[in-house]
Amino acid sequence: MPSTKSLNTLAGCVFIFWWVAAVGAFSSSPNRNTISTSRRQLQTTTSFAAQKFNDVSSAQEVDGWTSLTDGSGVKLKVISSSSLPDAGEADKLDLKGKDVTVEYIGSIAARNWSAQDVIDCWLPDQGLSSLAPELFEAFDIDYKRLTNPNKFGIKFIKEGLGILKDAKQTTLFEAAQDLKRSEESHMEGTVFDKNQFTFRPGKGQVIRAFDLAIAEMKVGQTVSVVARCDFAYGSKGLRVGGKDLVPPYATVQYDITLVEIK
Repeated sequence: MPSTKSLNTLAGCVFIFWWVAAVGAFSSSPNRNTISTSRRQLQTTTSFAAQKFNDVSSAQEVDGWTSLTDGSGVKLKVISSSSLPDAGEADKLDLKGKDVTVEYIGSIAARNWSAQDVIDCWLPDQGLSSLAPELFEAFDIDYKRLTNPNKFGIKFIKEGLGILKDAKQTTLFEAAQDLKRSEESHMEGTVFDKNQFTFRPGKGQVIRAFDLAIAEMKVGQTVSVVARCDFAYGSKGLRVGGKDLVPPYATVQYDITLVEIK
């Protein structure tokens, strides 16, 4: 496992390479030639950074949380183990054609998005050019920066991202601010659902994060699952009876107890 010192050294080197490339991209006039040049400058640096840090993070379990996806889309943490000896060990390995009963509590979780999370779950819906993911990575546009109007404002959108149409600049800015507004209207920790129900895994009856979590559980076990929006309720959120229970692009947390498999 890499040491903290080696990771800090790597982070410093990557930052220097990124800063040289990014400053050149941001300070130049926003035209297609500039963007094309920026793309070549940034491609090597961003690819190197992403590969190195993904290699490190994917091999580690952080604070008891285990990733169930290649990135940070879904993570799971065991809250309590099964009280039944060897309960569900065989069922855990083969849920095909079986129904599972669970008890759960669903709540709003913090959008702790890294730049890669923004690229994976929000950026594809914004209708930008193919260059956008590389620029978002190079400028490290994580959730905090994305929702900060002083850092992700019209000026940056125009000069940093090279978006020249006024209407598109405004649309992108407002889309980012919508995230902040929904965070204020649906605060972290707000419970939106609590229930017990039975479903069949792998049949699209539940959000993707549920299917992934159940496949890792034993009967009687309770886990906490945090799911990014693309593994939960996506760009639409969850609306019931005219009320937005889960806002668009929300990260959610489920505490799940696997009651029975049959």
